[in-house]
Amino acid sequence: MQFRTDTEIKRWKPKDNNTRARCGPKLYVRGYKAGRKIFQLRFAVDQKTYWLDVADYPEMPLAMAREIAIASGRLIKAKECTVESLRVALPKSDSAISLEKRIKAQDVDAQQTSRVPTFDAAYRAWYKMQVASNRWINTASERRPIRVYEIHAQQLIGALPLDKIRRPTIKSFMQPLFTTTTEQASQLLGFMYEVFEAAYDDELIDGNPCPRKSSFTVPKKNVHHAASLHFSRLPELMGWLQKAPFSQPIKTAMRLAVITGHRASVVSNMRWDHLNLETGVWTVPERDVEAREVGLMKSGRSFASKLPERLLVELRKLHANQSHEVYAFSVDGRKPINAETLRRNFQKFAPITSHGFRNTFKTWALNQNPPIDNFLVDRYVDHALAGLDKHYRRDDLFQQRAELAERYCAFAMGDSNE
Repeated sequence: MQFRTDTEIKRWKPKDNNTRARCGPKLYVRGYKAGRKIFQLRFAVDQKTYWLDVADYPEMPLAMAREIAIASGRLIKAKECTVESLRVALPKSDSAISLEKRIKAQDVDAQQTSRVPTFDAAYRAWYKMQVASNRWINTASERRPIRVYEIHAQQLIGALPLDKIRRPTIKSFMQPLFTTTTEQASQLLGFMYEVFEAAYDDELIDGNPCPRKSSFTVPKKNVHHAASLHFSRLPELMGWLQKAPFSQPIKTAMRLAVITGHRASVVSNMRWDHLNLETGVWTVPERDVEAREVGLMKSGRSFASKLPERLLVELRKLHANQSHEVYAFSVDGRKPINAETLRRNFQKFAPITSHGFRNTFKTWALNQNPPIDNFLVDRYVDHALAGLDKHYRRDDLFQQRAELAERYCAFAMGDSNE
């Protein structure tokens, strides 16, 4: 059955819901028993037949449906569109011209979408560039951007094109993160901001959707200051420690904690292979913060310092008796002493904490005449730098720290007139 005029289609009365009549090349009209009639296009692609709805009759006359059929056939033959893109464009087109415009608009959108990478691709490309530029000085710091992203953001926005990500989307998953793990949230927000900023510079997006940290509700920290001992009492502490009923490894470990200002966990986990007994240099390896490794540097970077000769003498004696052991301070020869043991022992002298000895040292340094340079003091205890020092001061001051350690040790042991 074939129709050549509008009159023939108008007079046609379908007897069921699955009857079609040909109206021209690739053009058919499908009739329904209830009276509805709709133009459809038939395409055979890759041995598969597709029926595409065009428009209802008589809303669209036969002549216009034929023009659309011819235009559609030309577009498919020239591979200027796919069957699926044609299926989307046809119901919105009332002429051959509007159809071609919609197909071209879809093509532009497709090209734009393919040009804009997903957030995951952009984030990893940004990360690769940062690694290549040696942005991070150690392995732990270098792993952190990928780790926080994969844990907290990848599943939520990784598959989205950059230009489809909006500020409310970011805030919706970042606010809970700021509530529970503020430090990681701040790090991730900073990394994400840089990724979006790079995309904006490359004209992939119209603006940076990343919100500022000030737009999030951040819980207030309960700041706890470690109880510290006034530096004037250090000789008294060392005299008490000399007579205390502790083993020699414990006494040496406690002296080491006082003089170096290292955390009790770092001191208790001291390994012989981290200490050069000839030069006196103790190198504490970096710690992966997220992995919660014990006994290493919390700052995420290794830290080398030269120990005072008084402490080295004690350590050499210990090593002579236990050179086969891994840890310098061990009870059973296999495991290190518990850091809590050092903390409890200090409590027997006064209500202080081992961590407070960092403050003890800083107070002593500020009370010297002239006061010790603040930058040298921060380097001594490996404190995080602030302000311009954070960005421009890279010097380690190893030798100055070594001399300062000798001076501080002499004072604490009561061998100094300071």
